Amino acid sequence: MIKKIFLLIVFFLNIVLIYSQNNINNILNKEIVIKHGFAGESLKLVFEENNYYIYRDILGSGLPSIGIIKYNVILNSEYKITFSEIITISENIRDIYNSHDIFEIYFRDKIEIFLNGEKIDIYYIR
Repeated sequence: MIKKIFLLIVFFLNIVLIYSQNNINNILNKEIVIKHGFAGESLKLVFEENNYYIYRDILGSGLPSIGIIKYNVILNSEYKITFSEIITISENIRDIYNSHDIFEIYFRDKIEIFLNGEKIDIYYIR
């Protein structure tokens, strides 16, 4: 009897651990400010028209925003997304930012962001 209770407790603890891990829903509609460029950038994952998109806001020194890039998101798994396909881009940054940037966001134990294979520091998530 004690063995059955112990196995039942272990089973429920495993379920709690699985569902408490980070996944794509943990950052949906939240701003992730990253250390990149002169004044940083923010990334925001949204769900619009039955698709996921990332809005990449290029922050400026003394300006709230220099320009915005909207990307199509590829759901690799519940714990990883990638994006590089530009949907729209602000006219004033069109010459600076191009479609060669490849982002990856991992959600397993902690949230990690990679740009062209290099890890990017996260300032904060709000």
